[in-house]
Amino acid sequence: MTHPTITRAFLQSLRFKVMPERERQGFAGCSSPVPLIAEYGDKYIVVIDGDYCEIVDAETITQVDICQSIKNLSVTEEA
Repeated sequence: MTHPTITRAFLQSLRFKVMPERERQGFAGCSSPVPLIAEYGDKYIVVIDGDYCEIVDAETITQVDICQSIKNLSVTEEA
């Protein structure tokens, strides 16, 4: 099974919320004052921490994709 990848279109399709303080413990590297979190189905969690973004497998808590700078993602998606 293929996992999602981080693109502008993918991020725009999600509904993000501010990550509650209690959930930040699982993401020890969070450094943004307002990290965001979203769910993608039942299988994935997407975290935005400042300019950094990662997709995590919710069952195994392993990264499946990362983006060091979401502001540098392509504005136009190739079909």
